[in-house]
Amino acid sequence: MWIFREKRSRVSVLGSALLAIGVFYCVWGICAAGDFYKVLEVKPKIFVWIPDDVIDQECDPLFTRAATSGFIVTREGVVVVDTANSPMNARDLLYEIRQRTDQPIRYVLNTSSAGDHMLGNEVFTDEQATLVSTKQAQMEMLRYRDELSSRIHTEDGWKLEARMRGFHITPTTMTFDEKMTLNFGGQEIRMISLLAGDHSPEDSVVYLPAAKILFLGELFDNQYFPRVGGRDVHRWIDVLRQVETWDADTYIPGHGAPGTKKDLADFRRFLEWLVAAVDSRLKQGQSPEDVQKGLWLPKTYNWHAPEISQDTVADVCKQLAPAHTAPAPAQPSGQ
Repeated sequence: MWIFREKRSRVSVLGSALLAIGVFYCVWGICAAGDFYKVLEVKPKIFVWIPDDVIDQECDPLFTRAATSGFIVTREGVVVVDTANSPMNARDLLYEIRQRTDQPIRYVLNTSSAGDHMLGNEVFTDEQATLVSTKQAQMEMLRYRDELSSRIHTEDGWKLEARMRGFHITPTTMTFDEKMTLNFGGQEIRMISLLAGDHSPEDSVVYLPAAKILFLGELFDNQYFPRVGGRDVHRWIDVLRQVETWDADTYIPGHGAPGTKKDLADFRRFLEWLVAAVDSRLKQGQSPEDVQKGLWLPKTYNWHAPEISQDTVADVCKQLAPAHTAPAPAQPSGQ
């Protein structure tokens, strides 16, 4: 008995030491996301894989946070929504699926071409799943693969290659333009491109009308600062107003925990506030650079991913600044 207690004590001390080391590294944001996540069953047989807010060191440095993913278990097989930012995290997702069912994985639905949503695709090709996205998203995935090869061949590309060793960029194999419906295993699953026709029509949402669940991908981040990129922010706000009227009660974000209709409205109001704040400063004659320096979002919103908040402001400035640029003076006719 004494020996047993001594062993327990030693394991406990070792465990405490390892935990302390883990906490130390997590404070500095450099722990791998694969060991830090939770899985929620938001409706019967519909699960959401939610990574903690940690910085993943074994992935593309452009996509260090894994996106929220999901999976739907039906009598005919499993449908996965997004695959996180690395094969390692995707294997954790697959592990959680296998804890709940041995049904084959039939489909992977990518809501975006962004690396944090699709860099785990390769794990599900081994499961012989069909990978689905908008046609534009597939094109962006192919472009990303080509650009990644170019980035690796730069002077510091060995660092990127070391971080992404063993990655195989896997674009989708089935595409659609504006909408597609899967009637699968007793579940109606709609994939819709709400920004079709815009500058960035690659985003899509996944809607389960019977379950009243909407996976919004990059269009909704729950208490995380969003990446705007080339997405038309005014059109984005309009789309959020539109989906707020849908018959849904659970909104799955690209990052963060599942939200309510109120959470979605709060995110939409953030975008409206941001547009108004940038527009007001530009009207006052501030340059886009001054706006970016003066508008520090974490002062107003205590959200995750504060390090990308300046990019959020910069992208909105790029969209709004041309409207405030004074026209060039007329040139003399030369007559």
